[in-house]
Amino acid sequence: MAAHLSALIAVAGLPFGHVIGPLVVYLIKAHESEFVAEHARASLNYQITVSIVGIVGIIALVGVMLGYIASGSAQQMSDTGTGISLAIFWVAIAMAVLLLFLFSLIFIIAGTVAASQGRPYTYPFAIRFLR
Repeated sequence: MAAHLSALIAVAGLPFGHVIGPLVVYLIKAHESEFVAEHARASLNYQITVSIVGIVGIIALVGVMLGYIASGSAQQMSDTGTGISLAIFWVAIAMAVLLLFLFSLIFIIAGTVAASQGRPYTYPFAIRFLR
């Protein structure tokens, strides 16, 4: 359970705490139990996947914004259509971030419940870096 719940350390403000928590559990407890090792690997793989998606998303967002500024469109903010398009863009980004956070929270809770019941758990959409 600690491997899944430790991913919530990032909510407390520790950068990459969502990766560090499961990694610490894996390094400390994996040799004691294959069950613990499996859950720690699953949590760690999912958190690494989420980190990669987040970093790629930030890079894409910065690229879009720099392209927008470089094209000179930033000076046309008085144009109502441009302002509305930019507002829709930012709302879509905010919704995507919120959905990613909510789904991650649901998956973490599901993994915690599975671990507490002695069942294996596989995070959806996780790349298996550790096997």
